[in-house]
Amino acid sequence: MNYHIKSLCHQGAIRDNNEDAISYGVNEDLGITWMLVADGMGGHNAGEVASAMLVDHIKTAWHKISASPQLHWQTWITKQLSDANMAIFQQAKSTVTQQGMGTTGVLMVIDKDECHIGWVGDSRAYTLKGNSLVQETVDHTMIQELVNKGAITAATARTSNTKNLLSQAIGVRETIAVDTTSIAINNGDTIMLSTDGLHDYLTEQEISQYLSEFSAGENVCNKMINHAIAKNSRDNLTVGLINLSN
Repeated sequence: MNYHIKSLCHQGAIRDNNEDAISYGVNEDLGITWMLVADGMGGHNAGEVASAMLVDHIKTAWHKISASPQLHWQTWITKQLSDANMAIFQQAKSTVTQQGMGTTGVLMVIDKDECHIGWVGDSRAYTLKGNSLVQETVDHTMIQELVNKGAITAATARTSNTKNLLSQAIGVRETIAVDTTSIAINNGDTIMLSTDGLHDYLTEQEISQYLSEFSAGENVCNKMINHAIAKNSRDNLTVGLINLSN
């Protein structure tokens, strides 16, 4: 499987600094690839410290891989996000200016014909298969918990002023609950990871169109981010795209 990968991490039009982060890598010997998107939070620029720590942890863990893990990839992803959570939590607790810092994280590993995803927070993973766009992650937000319980509708949640209040994040508490999923992937499929500064300002129809253009060979990262900014995104914006081909 070949991977066509493009990414862009943008400060946006409003923020004074960029607390988002994105990284990815390909192990050609094993035929596997990974991508991570993070959206940091915290005062005194500590959000960018948290997201950078998460990226560094995953990079280090990835470099130690010499074979596909004997345990399932979901187990590996959960362990890495949990270990990073503890490292960020301990640093925040011991550094006054970084207390309360944290980050979202969505981590994806592609191995052969499967895509394995783990996440904490409201950064997302989408897949486009043919003309079918699917949001593969479920936000860890207070408002999403109300949707899960049936207390409000998804349509109401989308227009809520509190839709970005997180129910959990990496580094804020001593333990986290990592959600995971695995999906079958095929030649021609496209995967997108993003932060809320991007996907909150684009409709699913717009995202689907951009991913279709990407699968046709166009680098749409700048177009997507500029579109979200034009629709009044007030946050940092990050997008990572992977198209699969033989």
